[in-house]
Amino acid sequence: MNMLLRNITILALAATPFASGCADDGNEINYNIQTGNTLYLPQNGEEVDLSLGSDVRFEWSPSIAEDNGFVSYELLFDRENGDFSQPLAALTSQLTGSQTYLSVTAKELNTVARAAGLGIMETGNIRWSVRASKGINGSVYTESRLLTVTTMNSMSPLPQSILLKGDATEEPAAGIKMVVSSGIDNEAATEGTFECFTKVKSGADFTVEDDLGRYYALKEDGTVAYSETPVNNRMPAEAIYWIKIDFGVMTWEYNTISKIEYYAASYADNKMSTVNKAMTYVGKGVWELLNYENTISDNSANDSRHRFNATLGDGSKLYLGTRSKLGSDYTTDYLKVNFYTKETIGNVDWDKTYNFLSSDCGRALDCYLYLNGDNPAGTWWHEYKFK
Repeated sequence: MNMLLRNITILALAATPFASGCADDGNEINYNIQTGNTLYLPQNGEEVDLSLGSDVRFEWSPSIAEDNGFVSYELLFDRENGDFSQPLAALTSQLTGSQTYLSVTAKELNTVARAAGLGIMETGNIRWSVRASKGINGSVYTESRLLTVTTMNSMSPLPQSILLKGDATEEPAAGIKMVVSSGIDNEAATEGTFECFTKVKSGADFTVEDDLGRYYALKEDGTVAYSETPVNNRMPAEAIYWIKIDFGVMTWEYNTISKIEYYAASYADNKMSTVNKAMTYVGKGVWELLNYENTISDNSANDSRHRFNATLGDGSKLYLGTRSKLGSDYTTDYLKVNFYTKETIGNVDWDKTYNFLSSDCGRALDCYLYLNGDNPAGTWWHEYKFK
């Protein structure tokens, strides 16, 4: 599984040596930098409890290139006794490396701390400094500082798959498989986050088990506790649930699904038309809309926009749409379903809506929405079956 950390690289090998170069006209390029060498924030030995989830801001003095050219910066992390010859991580500073500061999330720092050898909920030191670069040359600041961190309550290694099993689930014996979270609002989820849409029965229990035979208790305060033996969990009422578990910070959350609708819109002949059709839940994270006439897509403007709208139990909305553009076929990638919490992210009514091929406009269809991994995409997906 890829590490989903913003601009962070965990380095397992020695850093690539910096090379020198010459301009095409034979003149040597000036890569020399006068490094700032002074670190501002955080203070040496400052203590940070990563379980609180707060970002940590790093600041340092600027460096100057001898030719007054552009200087870029990387924030480096190493073990307590490291010298940054093989740093554990390198993060590009703000605004693609141009700024002398960077806010680092608690999850990113937790990953660095774990790479430094700290265990779960353990306190220890990591060392940080800065590398300034001009072209392909770089210099590490002479000053470095220690940051004392207390790591999060995260699992190590992180699970690769999660099953919900028991009488409360739709598949008591085989279990409901959670899907690796793909994120929301065009923001990628962090590694170790799983979610599922499934109906849970009232008055019955279910267990949470990973691929390594570890069990988990979903606690009322939103935290997750590891257990070597099965733990019975119970939801407050019978409903269709959206359950999300983050094993990176050992937290969980849920909401219920009140309804999911197929939404279509078209603007043609100076008139806007819309359709909202309730979809039917048929089990294990699947909704269907059968015998949809699809007449709205048959119009003079060939406007066949459509998406899915979910209303959650707390009254909030999810907009389910695409990131891709329709080509000459309904590709698996195009039919993937992405989650948006606001209509104003991009333009969900245009950019995030699906469209039919011209030859399919006006054709009746059955539509299936898969909010599980049991489909060709292995994640949220939908398909049409034209009549």
